Amino acid sequence: MKQTLPLWLLLTMGFTSVAQEPAKTDTTIRKLLDEVVITGYNTATRKQYTGAVSTVGAEHINDVPMASFDQMLQGRVPGLYVASGSGQPGAPARILIRGQATKGGLVSPLYVVDGIAVESGVFMTMNPADFATVSVLKDANATALYGSRGANGVILITTKRGKAGDIRLSFNTQHGISMPTRARFNMMNAQERLQFEEEIGLETGRNIGAGWRFSALNPANAALPDDEKARYAGILDSLRNINTQWDEVFLRHSAPFHEYELNASGGSDAIRFYSSANYYQQEGIALRSGIERYSFRTNLDVKAERFTAAINMAVGYSKNDLIENENFSSATNTFAAVYYALPYEQPYVNGQLVHSGNKARFGGTYDTREGSDALERVQNTTYQVNQLKGALTTNLRYNFTDFLYASANLGLDYRDNAETRTIRPGSYSGGLPAVPGRQGSHREESARYYQFTATSGLTFNRTFRQVHDLTVAGFYEFNRMKSSVYNFTGYGITPGLAGTVSGITQGSALNGFIPTVGGGKTGSALASLVGLARYVYDDKYTLNLTFRRDGSSTVPKKNRWHNFYSIGAGYDIKKEAFLQPLNWLNTLRLRSSYGTSASPFAGNFAYTSGYGGTRYDGMPAIAPISVGNEDYDWEYTKMLNIGIDILLLHDRIRLIADWYNRRTEGVFVDEQLSQTSGFSSRTINAGVIRNRGIELDLSGDIIRNQTFTLSAGFNFAYNKNRVLSLGKANEFTQGASIVRVGLPVNSHYVQKWGGVDPQTGKTMYYDKEGNLTNVYSPATMSVAGFGTWDPPYTGGFFTRASWKGFTADVLFSFAQDFYRYNSEEYYILNSNQFVTSNQSRKWLNRWRKPGDITDQPGIYGNAHLHFPRCAGCFVCPSP
Repeated sequence: MKQTLPLWLLLTMGFTSVAQEPAKTDTTIRKLLDEVVITGYNTATRKQYTGAVSTVGAEHINDVPMASFDQMLQGRVPGLYVASGSGQPGAPARILIRGQATKGGLVSPLYVVDGIAVESGVFMTMNPADFATVSVLKDANATALYGSRGANGVILITTKRGKAGDIRLSFNTQHGISMPTRARFNMMNAQERLQFEEEIGLETGRNIGAGWRFSALNPANAALPDDEKARYAGILDSLRNINTQWDEVFLRHSAPFHEYELNASGGSDAIRFYSSANYYQQEGIALRSGIERYSFRTNLDVKAERFTAAINMAVGYSKNDLIENENFSSATNTFAAVYYALPYEQPYVNGQLVHSGNKARFGGTYDTREGSDALERVQNTTYQVNQLKGALTTNLRYNFTDFLYASANLGLDYRDNAETRTIRPGSYSGGLPAVPGRQGSHREESARYYQFTATSGLTFNRTFRQVHDLTVAGFYEFNRMKSSVYNFTGYGITPGLAGTVSGITQGSALNGFIPTVGGGKTGSALASLVGLARYVYDDKYTLNLTFRRDGSSTVPKKNRWHNFYSIGAGYDIKKEAFLQPLNWLNTLRLRSSYGTSASPFAGNFAYTSGYGGTRYDGMPAIAPISVGNEDYDWEYTKMLNIGIDILLLHDRIRLIADWYNRRTEGVFVDEQLSQTSGFSSRTINAGVIRNRGIELDLSGDIIRNQTFTLSAGFNFAYNKNRVLSLGKANEFTQGASIVRVGLPVNSHYVQKWGGVDPQTGKTMYYDKEGNLTNVYSPATMSVAGFGTWDPPYTGGFFTRASWKGFTADVLFSFAQDFYRYNSEEYYILNSNQFVTSNQSRKWLNRWRKPGDITDQPGIYGNAHLHFPRCAGCFVCPSP
């Protein structure tokens, strides 16, 4: 699939109502962030904390022009891997922290905003400019606090607060463009495509297009009159000169974005506020794709003698225009159509779009015009998702004494998605047989989600005899989640009323306009007891203890309650007398932690036996739809982390290093069942996956004086992922990947290719005995698992220059030693099924006669070259 590379041309303007403060150096900012570590239930200074945490400050988030904040973390945090799953503006990224430890569960981390858990992967309506810090909790010392939700890591977000003083008013704006990268595949031009069609006709007698249909070498044209032959030759000459650039038809070569923000903050010691309003608009690379977002936030802080309160309210609304069949290689996908459309196909004739419904392809056997049909789909269909998202949180605290206080956090996370898809009546797309009644369609879907969290507890913190610092806290937490979805699709759309429910014709058995409806509801609840303790002796030795007991409705009663814990220890070696004379060494600290946590579930009722509606003998009926498992349980993770913190030369150089060993047991595995049960398999907890690795974060100030600072930093992570056990099995396949003991998860799975037979031009394979064969047989072929699509090596490096209030940032990120299989090659190098679409230039170097040495088989050679074993893709017999 074609990807996009943003080229940001930034213009930033701003004004403030008061004099600006001197710009802080990057080290100063980082030092301030290091002073306080936020764990979600408590705070601690860096020297009091024994876990592995990385913090990204506002200066690295607020000015990055992206619609979704999760992609802004790429290259900033060691051990965190960000993969963009879509080119759609605002689409969420796939985030892994310290590797993947499941095959059937969730892999995304837990997101917590201002102390309240929020829905993961839904950030398109959130304004990243409101974020003050993003802390990534990676080890068990922190994640055990979140128990059954913490095994994949936790990302804590704190939003900006107002400061006491004069009201500050700021306006900021950014503008830029994104541009597509170069084409990923080398496709035939018009001349080459016509020649290819003619050669295929000569070699096989197949008519796959105009190159053979009008060829003088086609035996069917031999008896034609001379004037008809001349007309055919003229047609071919005209087609050779078309060369439609389909990327220019379907893609924007400079998709702009615009952002405007107005914020205000200020107040007194008793009442402080921060408010912002943001507008963001970005066009996607593909036609019809883009996002428009409006977001508002108000944070209010109230402080009395013994009482403090923080009230946070955020609301956002986004309008998202999407392309058809995103992430699929359908011809209606505009990115796919760029490659599949024939180069001699002209989309417009006399200003009118020419599609398969009004003109065949030059009288050929195949009448589909993929390029024009995809363009017609863009013009006569809509696909829009509008999202309303709101969050309301309240943090209350009452101080009984200087060392004892009570706190309560209440939060609501809400989302409402409204999806609309239409196909206009009278259009070619609206008249296809797949559309009941062939008069267009209108679909609406409403999806609602809300999550309520309440946490309350007591915290005790006191220092005894100036050397014993003790903190003890206990909390009760309750979390409730509900979601629902409802959808319908109506047909027989009245012209002029397309895009509205009123345009739908009432369905009956006579008119064929029977609508389709669907929907469902789900929910879950989680009750927890949380305890933590921290003891610091003489500012040198630290002990952290955490405990959590979770009870969740997502597991059966026998496994519903489980305990999670962690223990961490820290030792500040620099405080020893023998290191005091070393002025160049500011901090030398060892820390370690060990603990347990678990992974959340992809579904709320996966453990239950379920029933669903069906029909039997023409009558409504119910039938089993899920087999259930009374032993269903969480996937439990145990993690050991050992780290060191070093600060040198008056904190100008900073090094943080960690080693970890993360073992996940009870990994979901599909157990095969007898077909007489009515089910082929069920999910059980049987596997073991280990992630083990190192992380380094090095940064410092190269130049630092009163007016100029030049800083640079580098982070690196290595993660070794291995499947250690699959219960009674040794391996199982999942589409184009294999899960095998001894290999990483997400390993690729392909047949062992043996090249092209120089005598026959057919693709050769190795069977299980190591013999070469040209017969493709999934049952007997030799297959191999290799590589993984999750990189073991990741990292990034940055430079930052500040001079008299002006700042310039450069960030590079990298990922190495991973493999991605691009299925487009299956479609553009397949002589059996897709040869009527445009093909790769590799076919021009195919085998043609005995003795040819090439890696491209003949046109009737087996087309399974280099493709993974995939059910439903390669079942066609070898010719």
